[in-house]
Amino acid sequence: MDEPLFGGISRREIFIERFANAFIISITMLTLLASVVQAARTGVYVHTLLGLAVCLFSAIEVRLVNWYRVGDLEPSFKYIIFMLGFSISFLCLVANMYFFLF
Repeated sequence: MDEPLFGGISRREIFIERFANAFIISITMLTLLASVVQAARTGVYVHTLLGLAVCLFSAIEVRLVNWYRVGDLEPSFKYIIFMLGFSISFLCLVANMYFFLF
C-alpha cells in the first residue's frame, strides 16, 4: 500500500480540515448565490464575475486540503492552507457587504 509521504494525520486534524472545507464551501456558495441575485436585481453582471472568482479560489483551497489530507504536501503547508481559508472567508464577507450595503 502507498503510505503518506510525510506520515499520517490525527483524527482531530481530519475533523478540523473537514469542518474548514464545509465552512469554505458553504460561504462560497452563499456568496455566489448572492452575486447572481444581486446581478439579476441591479443588472450589473460584474457581480457574477466576483462570485465566480471566489468559487475558483475556494476550489484551489479544497484541492490543497485534499492533497494535505492524502499526505502529498509537507506539514508546513498547513499554515498556508489555513491562511488561504481565512482570506477566502474575509473575501466572501467583503463581497457580501459590497453586494448588499453599497
